Amino acid sequence: MHITELRIRNYRNFTKARFRFKPGVNTMIGENGSGKTNVFQALRLLLDENLERNAIYLKDTDFCRALGDWRGQWIVIAATFAELDASEGCQMLRHVAAHMDGTQTGTCTYLFRPKKEVRKKLFELNGDAESQTKYRAGLSIDDYEAIFTGRATGDCLDDATYARWVGDFTAATCPDPDTENADELGVRIAPIYPEIACTFVRALRDAVSDLRGFRGNPLLALLRGMESDIQIEKASGITDQIRKLNSDISSLDEIKTLARDIERALKRAVGHTYGPNVDITSSLPDTMERLLQKLGLLIGDDSTSGYKGELHEQSLGAANLIYLSLKLLEYERKRATERVAHFFLIEEPEAHIHTHIQKTLFANLPCENTQVIVSTHSTHISSAARITSVNVLAKMNDYAEVYQPADNLADRELQRVERYLDAVRSTLLFAKGVLLVEGDAELVMIPAMLEAVLGSTPDELGFSVISMSSAFFEHISLLFADNRIKRPCAILTDGDEAFIHLPADPMTDDRDQAHARRAQAAGEQRRRALEISANGNPWVKPFFAECTFEVDFIHNTNAPAVTRLLAEIYVDAAARERSRIALNSAEDGVAATEILRLAEREGKGWFAVLLAEQLNEWTIIPSYILEAVAFACHKSVQPRALQRMAEFRIERIMASDNPVRASPEPLMEAFPTGDYVTTFSLLLPNDDFSEFCGYLEVFQAQ
Repeated sequence: MHITELRIRNYRNFTKARFRFKPGVNTMIGENGSGKTNVFQALRLLLDENLERNAIYLKDTDFCRALGDWRGQWIVIAATFAELDASEGCQMLRHVAAHMDGTQTGTCTYLFRPKKEVRKKLFELNGDAESQTKYRAGLSIDDYEAIFTGRATGDCLDDATYARWVGDFTAATCPDPDTENADELGVRIAPIYPEIACTFVRALRDAVSDLRGFRGNPLLALLRGMESDIQIEKASGITDQIRKLNSDISSLDEIKTLARDIERALKRAVGHTYGPNVDITSSLPDTMERLLQKLGLLIGDDSTSGYKGELHEQSLGAANLIYLSLKLLEYERKRATERVAHFFLIEEPEAHIHTHIQKTLFANLPCENTQVIVSTHSTHISSAARITSVNVLAKMNDYAEVYQPADNLADRELQRVERYLDAVRSTLLFAKGVLLVEGDAELVMIPAMLEAVLGSTPDELGFSVISMSSAFFEHISLLFADNRIKRPCAILTDGDEAFIHLPADPMTDDRDQAHARRAQAAGEQRRRALEISANGNPWVKPFFAECTFEVDFIHNTNAPAVTRLLAEIYVDAAARERSRIALNSAEDGVAATEILRLAEREGKGWFAVLLAEQLNEWTIIPSYILEAVAFACHKSVQPRALQRMAEFRIERIMASDNPVRASPEPLMEAFPTGDYVTTFSLLLPNDDFSEFCGYLEVFQAQ
């Protein structure tokens, strides 16, 4: 038995969220504040018997802020279970949760809603919007109840269904609680905790503190109850020795003398009438239960060392591994009990743990007869996860959205995506926007150009540049769609248009012309395929270099940057001069041929690294790159980031004696007004920053 779907309505940072899970190991990924911890808390409200019982009574701050006024609204958390078969162990859960449709599925729902008398009063005030609003304004969290139901058929994420349950406060219409639909809401049941086993491993932010403490110490959880397993004769012998030791310590002359001295000092201070009597006794625990609670761990550095020391002597990573191991053992002991299902919830297990250990840990998670749900920031863990078992959380303003990247993708496409997502490329699952590029040259140069020209980086703008290494863009871009990941995906590739003259008759081509013609035909075919693949998808947009990246770079009057690089490539002055002349040639194809020759000579990736060191504020970023970057970040870029870019451009222009773009005097007079983007674009309409902002404006208006 396992959970196939979790639905959350109005809880914490979720207005409407649908999570889909598979048997075995599932992964939730998302940025800080996207709600991963809240998902686990929602699951624990349904599943975890170790959660404090009063935890089901929520606070007003547990309502999603996006609701505005929470009073009268409901929080709904519903889990759909599969494989509720007729086996003996499943009978009780099947009885309370299974749907009566022969599908072996069932639903358990947690409802936090106004009490019946409150809902009755809201119903009686129907039609009187003013009175109903005033009554709602007087509600407090004490007017709410927490209940569990089974077999609910209604989908709380459907607005029409939710309105039937809660009402429409704008129209002042609320349902009569005496006639509520038991099929949709389900029948009231007791919590299902006794039927299942749930082990929760919270984020390892301070494992040493937890292992030293009492309440959250997994070692104590394992020791609890063990005293009953120890033979009575052994237990009695130990406790008798402890009591004798307490007596021997308490009767030491030094201890007795200290007690008398303390008592005399007290009575000198307050007198004999009010002065208390004092004694000092040894209080070592003399019961097996309390003695076991005093046990601690000694940890060795590694398997080759004989030394074992206190936990605080270990690294944070070692302490986290010990904590995880104890929780795994706790899970194994629970799994040995007679429960119908086992759930293992792990929050961000990667903290302070080496990357190799992260992947090994993930690969070895127990999934036999167990459903595992892991949240993570780790690209190493996410790269090992099956894309079909991934939920991506995306933080919005006052709420979060949930995406399933594999929704309705064919098996063949899924296999290709999973084969491709290594630890580097899996960052596309975390990013607010992505820019897919052909290879290492773009991967190195695009961030370098943004930093040199605009004073910003992809991270600051909220997108990631990911090299496809010549893979097919359309397969990876399938992950971005309305029903999958709703984030911008820009595709940047070569148009491969010939930069040398091609005769009308292909039969007369020489070798270079034939090669250029084939590349041009392949580029046209690639363009058509990408445009067809992205057609109608608002989240994917391809952008094309006219020729190739290096050629378009040199065609944008960037010859000075490449010329400065020649000293790194050639020792011979004559060779440098020949290359310099070719790079600055106005003759068709000469500069393009030369830069490609240099890139091939050095290797495109290394050539890009060397070239990146020669960029400055006067480098021209090709327009197709600026447009692609604008699309990738148009949902995430912040006004403050644009202002910083404008300030950077102003500082560089004013500090330079290059007269190409503008004189500094108008800038100094105009920019104290504060509207950086508009003012900059008016004064310098041909500047890269102005062009970038123009593309942004277009995409943000769509």
